[in-house]
Amino acid sequence: MSSGRYSRQVLFKPLGPEGQARLAASRVLVAGCGALGTHAAELLARAGVGELRLVDRDIVEWSNLHRQAGFEEAHAREGAPKADALASWLRRVSSEVRVDARVAELNAATALDLAAGCDLILDGTDNLPARFLLNDLSYRLGVPWIYAGSIGAEAHVQLFSGTEGPCLRCQVPELPPPGTLATCDTAGVIGPAAALAASWQAALALRWLAEGDALALAGRKAVLLPWALQARVVRVLADPDCPVCARRELGALEGAGAERSTVLCGRRAVQVLPASGGRGTIDLGAAAARLAHLGTVERRERFLRLSAPDFTLTLFADGRALFDGLTDPVRARSLYTRLVGQ
Repeated sequence: MSSGRYSRQVLFKPLGPEGQARLAASRVLVAGCGALGTHAAELLARAGVGELRLVDRDIVEWSNLHRQAGFEEAHAREGAPKADALASWLRRVSSEVRVDARVAELNAATALDLAAGCDLILDGTDNLPARFLLNDLSYRLGVPWIYAGSIGAEAHVQLFSGTEGPCLRCQVPELPPPGTLATCDTAGVIGPAAALAASWQAALALRWLAEGDALALAGRKAVLLPWALQARVVRVLADPDCPVCARRELGALEGAGAERSTVLCGRRAVQVLPASGGRGTIDLGAAAARLAHLGTVERRERFLRLSAPDFTLTLFADGRALFDGLTDPVRARSLYTRLVGQ
Protein backbone atom coordinates (compact mmCIF):
# COMPACT_ATOMS: atom_id res chain seq x y z
CA MET A 1 0.00 0.00 0.00
CA SER A 2 1.42 3.35 -1.03
CA SER A 3 2.55 5.45 1.93
CA GLY A 4 0.16 8.34 2.46
CA ARG A 5 -2.17 7.43 -0.38
CA TYR A 6 -5.11 6.77 1.93
CA SER A 7 -3.98 8.99 4.79
CA ARG A 8 -6.96 11.35 4.70
CA GLN A 9 -9.57 8.64 4.87
CA VAL A 10 -7.61 6.67 7.50
CA LEU A 11 -7.89 9.79 9.67
CA PHE A 12 -11.66 9.25 9.57
CA LYS A 13 -12.07 7.41 12.88
CA PRO A 14 -14.89 5.02 11.90
CA LEU A 15 -12.54 3.67 9.20
CA GLY A 16 -9.01 3.95 10.61
CA PRO A 17 -6.03 1.70 9.80
CA GLU A 18 -7.91 -1.49 10.62
CA GLY A 19 -10.79 -0.63 8.32
CA GLN A 20 -8.37 0.34 5.55
CA ALA A 21 -6.69 -3.06 5.86
CA ARG A 22 -10.07 -4.76 5.53
CA LEU A 23 -10.80 -2.74 2.39
CA ALA A 24 -7.51 -3.88 0.86
CA ALA A 25 -8.40 -7.52 1.54
CA SER A 26 -11.89 -7.34 0.02
CA ARG A 27 -13.31 -8.34 -3.37
CA VAL A 28 -16.38 -6.60 -4.80
CA LEU A 29 -18.54 -7.59 -7.75
CA VAL A 30 -19.78 -4.60 -9.75
CA ALA A 31 -22.73 -5.91 -11.76
CA GLY A 32 -23.13 -3.46 -14.64
CA CYS A 33 -20.74 -0.75 -15.85
CA GLY A 34 -23.17 2.03 -16.66
CA ALA A 35 -23.80 5.28 -14.82
CA LEU A 36 -24.09 3.60 -11.43
CA GLY A 37 -21.33 1.03 -11.79
CA THR A 38 -18.71 3.31 -13.28
CA HIS A 39 -19.00 5.96 -10.57
CA ALA A 40 -19.19 3.45 -7.71
CA ALA A 41 -16.28 1.40 -9.05
CA GLU A 42 -14.05 4.46 -9.32
CA LEU A 43 -14.86 5.53 -5.76
CA LEU A 44 -14.03 2.05 -4.44
CA ALA A 45 -10.82 1.88 -6.47
CA ARG A 46 -9.66 5.26 -5.15
CA ALA A 47 -10.56 4.17 -1.60
CA GLY A 48 -8.26 1.14 -1.80
CA VAL A 49 -10.66 -1.77 -2.19
CA GLY A 50 -8.44 -4.72 -3.05
CA GLU A 51 -10.22 -6.24 -6.05
CA LEU A 52 -13.05 -5.16 -8.31
CA ARG A 53 -14.75 -7.65 -10.61
CA LEU A 54 -16.49 -5.74 -13.38
CA VAL A 55 -19.29 -7.51 -15.27
CA ASP A 56 -21.09 -5.93 -18.21
CA ARG A 57 -22.56 -7.24 -21.45
CA ASP A 58 -22.67 -3.98 -23.39
CA ILE A 59 -20.50 -1.61 -25.44
CA VAL A 60 -19.91 2.12 -24.98
CA GLU A 61 -22.40 4.33 -26.85
CA TRP A 62 -22.41 8.09 -27.43
CA SER A 63 -25.53 8.45 -25.27
CA ASN A 64 -23.58 7.02 -22.31
CA LEU A 65 -20.99 9.78 -22.15
CA HIS A 66 -23.10 12.42 -20.36
CA ARG A 67 -23.46 10.32 -17.19
CA GLN A 68 -20.98 7.40 -17.18
CA ALA A 69 -17.47 7.79 -15.75
CA GLY A 70 -14.28 6.30 -17.15
CA PHE A 71 -15.35 6.43 -20.81
CA GLU A 72 -14.03 8.66 -23.58
CA GLU A 73 -15.28 9.58 -27.04
CA ALA A 74 -12.81 7.10 -28.51
CA HIS A 75 -14.55 4.27 -26.64
CA ALA A 76 -17.87 5.25 -28.21
CA ARG A 77 -16.36 5.52 -31.69
CA GLU A 78 -14.81 2.07 -31.34
CA GLY A 79 -17.80 0.47 -29.61
CA ALA A 80 -15.47 -0.78 -26.87
CA PRO A 81 -16.86 -3.25 -24.31
CA LYS A 82 -17.76 -1.29 -21.19
CA ALA A 83 -16.08 -3.69 -18.76
CA ASP A 84 -12.77 -3.49 -20.66
CA ALA A 85 -12.89 0.30 -21.05
CA LEU A 86 -13.66 0.85 -17.36
CA ALA A 87 -11.00 -1.65 -16.29
CA SER A 88 -8.37 0.21 -18.31
CA TRP A 89 -9.35 3.50 -16.68
CA LEU A 90 -9.34 2.08 -13.13
CA ARG A 91 -5.90 0.56 -13.61
CA ARG A 92 -4.66 4.05 -14.49
CA VAL A 93 -6.43 5.46 -11.44
CA SER A 94 -4.73 2.98 -9.11
CA SER A 95 -2.03 0.41 -9.81
CA GLU A 96 -2.82 -1.18 -6.43
CA VAL A 97 -6.36 -2.28 -7.20
CA ARG A 98 -6.82 -5.63 -8.93
CA VAL A 99 -9.38 -5.26 -11.73
CA ASP A 100 -11.01 -8.33 -13.25
CA ALA A 101 -13.06 -7.39 -16.33
CA ARG A 102 -15.71 -9.85 -17.53
CA VAL A 103 -17.46 -8.99 -20.81
CA ALA A 104 -20.38 -11.27 -20.04
CA GLU A 105 -24.11 -11.52 -19.46
CA LEU A 106 -25.08 -11.84 -15.80
CA ASN A 107 -27.93 -14.33 -15.87
CA ALA A 108 -29.12 -17.51 -14.16
CA ALA A 109 -26.56 -19.60 -16.01
CA THR A 110 -23.53 -17.39 -15.24
CA ALA A 111 -24.30 -15.60 -11.97
CA LEU A 112 -22.78 -18.06 -9.50
CA ASP A 113 -19.51 -18.27 -11.43
CA LEU A 114 -19.28 -14.49 -11.87
CA ALA A 115 -19.87 -13.84 -8.16
CA ALA A 116 -17.65 -16.63 -6.82
CA GLY A 117 -15.37 -15.46 -4.02
CA CYS A 118 -16.81 -11.94 -3.78
CA ASP A 119 -17.56 -10.33 -0.42
CA LEU A 120 -20.13 -7.82 -1.67
CA ILE A 121 -22.30 -7.23 -4.75
CA LEU A 122 -22.97 -3.74 -6.12
CA ASP A 123 -25.99 -3.25 -8.37
CA GLY A 124 -25.15 -1.30 -11.52
CA THR A 125 -27.96 -2.79 -13.59
CA ASP A 126 -30.86 -0.95 -15.23
CA ASN A 127 -33.84 -3.31 -14.99
CA LEU A 128 -35.93 -5.15 -12.42
CA PRO A 129 -35.39 -8.73 -13.71
CA ALA A 130 -31.63 -8.27 -13.28
CA ARG A 131 -32.19 -7.00 -9.74
CA PHE A 132 -34.42 -9.96 -8.92
CA LEU A 133 -31.48 -12.13 -10.01
CA LEU A 134 -29.01 -10.17 -7.83
CA ASN A 135 -31.38 -10.51 -4.89
CA ASP A 136 -31.55 -14.30 -5.33
CA LEU A 137 -27.78 -14.48 -5.82
CA SER A 138 -27.15 -12.54 -2.62
CA TYR A 139 -29.35 -14.83 -0.55
CA ARG A 140 -27.91 -17.97 -2.16
CA LEU A 141 -24.34 -16.90 -1.35
CA GLY A 142 -25.13 -15.20 1.98
CA VAL A 143 -23.31 -12.00 1.00
CA PRO A 144 -24.84 -8.50 1.01
CA TRP A 145 -25.81 -6.58 -2.09
CA ILE A 146 -26.44 -2.87 -2.45
CA TYR A 147 -29.21 -1.71 -4.75
CA ALA A 148 -28.97 1.67 -6.47
CA GLY A 149 -31.18 3.20 -9.11
CA SER A 150 -31.79 6.54 -10.76
CA ILE A 151 -34.41 7.86 -13.13
CA GLY A 152 -35.09 11.48 -14.08
CA ALA A 153 -33.67 13.45 -11.13
CA GLU A 154 -34.38 10.83 -8.47
CA ALA A 155 -32.10 8.26 -6.86
CA HIS A 156 -32.74 5.29 -4.54
CA VAL A 157 -30.18 3.30 -2.53
CA GLN A 158 -30.62 0.33 -0.19
CA LEU A 159 -28.47 -2.43 1.32
CA PHE A 160 -29.77 -5.99 1.66
CA SER A 161 -27.98 -8.31 4.07
CA GLY A 162 -28.13 -11.54 2.08
CA THR A 163 -29.00 -13.43 5.27
CA GLU A 164 -32.17 -11.90 6.74
CA GLY A 165 -35.09 -9.76 5.58
CA PRO A 166 -36.11 -7.37 4.31
CA CYS A 167 -35.01 -8.07 0.76
CA LEU A 168 -36.01 -6.58 -2.58
CA ARG A 169 -38.83 -9.07 -3.05
CA CYS A 170 -40.40 -7.94 0.25
CA GLN A 171 -41.03 -4.62 -1.51
CA VAL A 172 -41.64 -5.85 -5.06
CA PRO A 173 -43.16 -9.36 -4.85
CA GLU A 174 -43.62 -9.81 -8.61
CA LEU A 175 -42.40 -8.27 -11.83
CA PRO A 176 -44.82 -5.58 -13.02
CA PRO A 177 -46.29 -5.88 -16.54
CA PRO A 178 -44.02 -4.65 -19.35
CA GLY A 179 -44.30 -0.94 -20.00
CA THR A 180 -45.59 0.02 -16.55
CA LEU A 181 -42.29 1.30 -15.14
CA ALA A 182 -40.54 4.49 -16.22
CA THR A 183 -37.18 3.99 -17.94
CA CYS A 184 -34.37 6.20 -19.21
CA ASP A 185 -36.11 6.08 -22.60
CA THR A 186 -39.37 7.47 -21.25
CA ALA A 187 -38.34 9.71 -18.34
CA GLY A 188 -34.70 10.48 -19.10
CA VAL A 189 -31.99 10.76 -16.45
CA ILE A 190 -29.50 13.42 -15.39
CA GLY A 191 -25.91 12.58 -14.59
CA PRO A 192 -25.89 14.03 -11.05
CA ALA A 193 -28.79 11.77 -9.98
CA ALA A 194 -26.88 8.68 -11.09
CA ALA A 195 -23.64 9.91 -9.52
CA LEU A 196 -25.45 10.69 -6.27
CA ALA A 197 -26.94 7.20 -6.11
CA ALA A 198 -23.53 5.67 -6.81
CA SER A 199 -21.88 7.84 -4.13
CA TRP A 200 -24.32 6.69 -1.46
CA GLN A 201 -23.93 3.13 -2.70
CA ALA A 202 -20.14 3.37 -2.43
CA ALA A 203 -20.38 4.89 1.06
CA LEU A 204 -22.52 1.95 2.21
CA ALA A 205 -20.04 -0.43 0.59
CA LEU A 206 -17.05 1.13 2.36
CA ARG A 207 -18.83 1.08 5.70
CA TRP A 208 -19.85 -2.56 5.37
CA LEU A 209 -16.42 -3.67 4.13
CA ALA A 210 -14.72 -1.81 6.99
CA GLU A 211 -17.15 -2.74 9.79
CA GLY A 212 -18.80 -5.94 8.55
CA ASP A 213 -22.23 -5.44 10.13
CA ALA A 214 -24.74 -5.68 7.30
CA LEU A 215 -27.75 -6.02 9.60
CA ALA A 216 -27.03 -2.58 11.06
CA LEU A 217 -27.39 -1.07 7.59
CA ALA A 218 -30.31 -3.12 6.26
CA GLY A 219 -33.98 -2.20 6.46
CA ARG A 220 -33.67 1.42 5.34
CA LYS A 221 -33.95 2.99 1.90
CA ALA A 222 -32.56 6.37 0.90
CA VAL A 223 -34.66 8.43 -1.51
CA LEU A 224 -32.63 11.31 -2.96
CA LEU A 225 -34.06 14.20 -5.00
CA PRO A 226 -31.13 16.46 -5.99
CA TRP A 227 -33.15 18.65 -8.37
CA ALA A 228 -35.55 19.49 -5.54
CA LEU A 229 -32.79 19.59 -2.89
CA GLN A 230 -34.60 16.93 -0.87
CA ALA A 231 -33.66 13.60 0.70
CA ARG A 232 -35.31 11.14 3.05
CA VAL A 233 -34.64 7.73 4.54
CA VAL A 234 -37.60 5.38 4.94
CA ARG A 235 -37.90 2.24 7.05
CA VAL A 236 -38.60 -0.96 5.10
CA LEU A 237 -40.16 -4.00 6.80
CA ALA A 238 -39.59 -7.65 6.00
CA ASP A 239 -42.42 -9.76 4.60
CA PRO A 240 -42.67 -12.85 6.86
CA ASP A 241 -43.84 -14.86 3.83
CA CYS A 242 -41.33 -13.44 1.31
CA PRO A 243 -40.43 -16.04 -1.33
CA VAL A 244 -36.71 -15.17 -1.09
CA CYS A 245 -35.60 -14.10 2.38
CA ALA A 246 -38.27 -16.13 4.23
CA ARG A 247 -38.88 -19.22 2.07
CA ARG A 248 -35.59 -19.23 0.08
CA GLU A 249 -37.36 -19.83 -3.23
CA LEU A 250 -34.80 -18.50 -5.69
CA GLY A 251 -36.73 -18.66 -8.93
CA ALA A 252 -34.77 -15.95 -10.76
CA LEU A 253 -31.48 -17.70 -10.04
CA GLU A 254 -32.98 -20.97 -11.27
CA GLY A 255 -33.90 -19.35 -14.59
CA ALA A 256 -37.63 -18.83 -14.06
CA GLY A 257 -38.98 -16.48 -16.72
CA ALA A 258 -35.59 -15.98 -18.38
CA GLU A 259 -35.71 -14.54 -21.88
CA ARG A 260 -33.17 -15.14 -24.64
CA SER A 261 -33.74 -11.72 -26.17
CA THR A 262 -33.87 -8.32 -24.45
CA VAL A 263 -34.48 -4.80 -25.71
CA LEU A 264 -31.73 -2.70 -24.10
CA CYS A 265 -32.71 0.29 -22.01
CA GLY A 266 -31.79 3.64 -23.53
CA ARG A 267 -30.76 2.18 -26.87
CA ARG A 268 -32.28 1.08 -30.16
CA ALA A 269 -30.79 -2.39 -29.73
CA VAL A 270 -31.69 -5.98 -28.86
CA GLN A 271 -29.46 -8.51 -27.12
CA VAL A 272 -29.85 -12.20 -27.96
CA LEU A 273 -28.35 -15.00 -25.87
CA PRO A 274 -27.32 -18.41 -27.13
CA ALA A 275 -29.19 -21.46 -25.85
CA SER A 276 -26.39 -21.92 -23.30
CA GLY A 277 -27.30 -18.59 -21.70
CA GLY A 278 -23.95 -16.98 -22.46
CA ARG A 279 -21.60 -19.76 -21.40
CA GLY A 280 -20.67 -21.00 -24.86
CA THR A 281 -17.76 -20.21 -27.12
CA ILE A 282 -17.73 -18.90 -30.68
CA ASP A 283 -14.89 -19.23 -33.18
CA LEU A 284 -14.80 -15.54 -34.09
CA GLY A 285 -12.43 -16.07 -36.99
CA ALA A 286 -14.71 -18.63 -38.62
CA ALA A 287 -17.76 -16.47 -37.92
CA ALA A 288 -16.09 -13.44 -39.50
CA ALA A 289 -15.42 -15.42 -42.66
CA ARG A 290 -19.03 -16.64 -42.81
CA LEU A 291 -20.48 -13.15 -42.39
CA ALA A 292 -18.13 -11.22 -44.67
CA HIS A 293 -20.49 -11.31 -47.66
CA LEU A 294 -23.22 -9.51 -45.69
CA GLY A 295 -21.33 -6.29 -45.03
CA THR A 296 -18.19 -4.90 -43.41
CA VAL A 297 -16.77 -7.19 -40.70
CA GLU A 298 -14.39 -5.85 -38.05
CA ARG A 299 -12.63 -8.43 -35.87
CA ARG A 300 -11.42 -7.66 -32.32
CA GLU A 301 -10.01 -9.85 -29.56
CA ARG A 302 -13.30 -10.34 -27.69
CA PHE A 303 -15.87 -9.73 -30.43
CA LEU A 304 -16.55 -9.11 -34.09
CA ARG A 305 -18.80 -6.46 -35.59
CA LEU A 306 -20.82 -6.80 -38.80
CA SER A 307 -22.14 -3.56 -40.31
CA ALA A 308 -25.09 -4.51 -42.51
CA PRO A 309 -27.44 -2.10 -44.34
CA ASP A 310 -30.17 -2.02 -41.65
CA PHE A 311 -28.45 -3.23 -38.48
CA THR A 312 -25.09 -3.71 -36.82
CA LEU A 313 -24.31 -7.08 -35.24
CA THR A 314 -21.78 -7.31 -32.42
CA LEU A 315 -21.03 -10.97 -31.72
CA PHE A 316 -19.08 -11.83 -28.57
CA ALA A 317 -16.93 -14.89 -27.99
CA ASP A 318 -19.43 -16.28 -25.45
CA GLY A 319 -22.14 -16.41 -28.11
CA ARG A 320 -24.04 -13.27 -27.12
CA ALA A 321 -25.11 -10.89 -29.85
CA LEU A 322 -26.17 -7.25 -29.88
CA PHE A 323 -28.28 -6.06 -32.81
CA ASP A 324 -28.03 -2.26 -32.96
CA GLY A 325 -30.72 -0.64 -35.10
CA LEU A 326 -33.39 -3.20 -34.15
CA THR A 327 -36.17 -3.05 -31.55
CA ASP A 328 -38.05 -6.24 -32.43
CA PRO A 329 -36.85 -9.21 -30.32
CA VAL A 330 -38.52 -11.71 -32.68
CA ARG A 331 -36.59 -10.42 -35.71
CA ALA A 332 -33.39 -10.31 -33.68
CA ARG A 333 -33.78 -13.95 -32.63
CA SER A 334 -34.53 -14.92 -36.24
CA LEU A 335 -31.39 -13.14 -37.48
CA TYR A 336 -29.36 -14.75 -34.72
CA THR A 337 -30.47 -18.21 -35.80
CA ARG A 338 -29.66 -17.48 -39.45
CA LEU A 339 -26.32 -15.74 -38.89
CA VAL A 340 -24.90 -17.50 -35.83
CA GLY A 341 -26.63 -20.83 -36.24
CA GLN A 342 -27.74 -21.59 -32.66
